[in-house]
Amino acid sequence: MMVWTRLGFRLLPGKPMDTARADTAPPRHGGEEEVRDMPFITHDAPAQDRGSRGSANMSIVLLGLAADTMIALFKFAAARESGGTALFTEGVHSLLDVLTEVILLYGLASARRPSDRNFQLGYGRSAFFWNLIAAMLILSLGAGFAFREGWRQYVSPDPLGPTTASYAVLIVSFLIDGTFAWFTCRKIVRESSEHSLLHYLRKSRDGATLTVLFTSFASLAGVVIAALGMLIATRLSFPAADGAASLVIALMMAATALLLANESRSLIIGASASPEIESRILSLASGVPEVANANGTISVRIGPDRLLVSISIAFRPECRTQDIERAVVRIEEQIKHGCPEVALLLIKPQSVETYRSVRSRRGW
Repeated sequence: MMVWTRLGFRLLPGKPMDTARADTAPPRHGGEEEVRDMPFITHDAPAQDRGSRGSANMSIVLLGLAADTMIALFKFAAARESGGTALFTEGVHSLLDVLTEVILLYGLASARRPSDRNFQLGYGRSAFFWNLIAAMLILSLGAGFAFREGWRQYVSPDPLGPTTASYAVLIVSFLIDGTFAWFTCRKIVRESSEHSLLHYLRKSRDGATLTVLFTSFASLAGVVIAALGMLIATRLSFPAADGAASLVIALMMAATALLLANESRSLIIGASASPEIESRILSLASGVPEVANANGTISVRIGPDRLLVSISIAFRPECRTQDIERAVVRIEEQIKHGCPEVALLLIKPQSVETYRSVRSRRGW
């Protein structure tokens, strides 16, 4: 029987046990049927811990929202003066970034709702759904609009007006986006376990932060592309270059959206923890004296910063029921401090031989 509790651990037998025999004999580690009768031990991380980790994601999204709002206003004002298609497309790009961040904020807020009878693991995965909606918004509206406007300007080019203000706005936009990207990357590197941005980008499952970071990088690239398009259009009297720049921006937005959508898809399906996190959990569990072997884990993400982990543990043969209970508390304390992402922990006593047999049948 499995029970999730916010009050700590509960040791519940799968079937009624003979109390006297349980107190005097070591737990069984025989066949697979016996393992099914062994206890499951579960733990739910306190809600305040989850909230403190989620607030860091919200702060990044809020900063991005403020920056993109200012940039969008600047770009639309300059595009109105110059008539540049690429700059107008960049304004739409920034406006969509604003809408994306509003959606992400709603997703993060909904993910923090407490669990209830209908959603007993909480609402954490709703953030993944809203991340997917944000990616589809960028793809359908952003890339679609940019491609349409760029194609129109490329096929039937209109000459550009004064571009001095446009260049000034692009420089200011680049500085704002660059400062925000630098701040976000610095925060990521400081908080990452490996202190490496590349490692974070490869291994992170924080959809909201990745969305804001990737859209920020795309905005920086879009500013450069729009500036090059205007420069070629005015200096070489080739206004079609402005449309070509808008087409490149459309392709870049589409690539960003598809990348983010694929990440959201894996999280919605049920992506597991990274190998580094699983190895850390096994190492922490192995450090408890009563543990003979930490066999392996099965994990799934149930929120932006929440993991459900089931760990198979082979306890030492001489351990009695009370010894296992004390060991479980120590395992929980070790994992809680060493891997705070683990919000729900299930511990299954299981012999090494049985675990290997189960693992060979499932194929991984």
